[in-house]
Amino acid sequence: MKHFLRLATISAALSLGLTPIALSPALRAQSEPLLLSQVNFRPPDVSAPGNRQGGTHRGAGVCPAGLSITPLVPVSNIGLTVEESPTFFVFIPQTSAKVQFTLLTETEDDVVYETTFKPTKSGIVSLTLPPASGSRKALDVGKRYVWSFSMICDPNDRSADLVVKGWVQRIAPQPELKNDLSNPDPRIRLGVYAKNGLWYETITTLAALRMKTPNDSTLATEWSDLLKSQGLDAVSTQPLIEGL
Repeated sequence: MKHFLRLATISAALSLGLTPIALSPALRAQSEPLLLSQVNFRPPDVSAPGNRQGGTHRGAGVCPAGLSITPLVPVSNIGLTVEESPTFFVFIPQTSAKVQFTLLTETEDDVVYETTFKPTKSGIVSLTLPPASGSRKALDVGKRYVWSFSMICDPNDRSADLVVKGWVQRIAPQPELKNDLSNPDPRIRLGVYAKNGLWYETITTLAALRMKTPNDSTLATEWSDLLKSQGLDAVSTQPLIEGL
């Protein structure tokens, strides 16, 4: 029976294009790259104020009553990243309204980055922060930033905007994490990101894998499970739209 289970484990690893490696207990405790089927996001012990849900819109301009948008952030409303330019995700329903993305400092006094786009169809869209250049600095390690997606329902009355907010904090990876992330296989890195509570890298990597192989049912399940684990059940089956 043990021999059969060992063969089954090796077969599962090979089906994912991975080479099974026998690790000693000490090494396994020190570094645990996970197979895709074992991805389990572990949120860090951090939280931030704000509202992830757009609520029910009262209706104004091009936004009908009941319209809502949903940012893809953890229950804590804050996600960690090790990247200078992380990617942000939001669900946007079918609309003719423009959407504005804004990244602010923690006190919301200074705009770090801002852009406006017009969605082409309903679904989950992503926006990657462009590389630092000129006066725009990269995200500082250890600092928190506030970001928002605002649906511009009436350009002449911005108080009618439908707004959702989230937070991001960049951290410096420790040597062990750096070593784990040096693996070129995105599926292995996905497990590392999730295990270390790096929300933005977890969701970005999983989304990229799904876009590359949209018919992979395992990836679809992993995506749905990840969102549901953070209370995002309502958008867990919404289609992914090509990044902006």
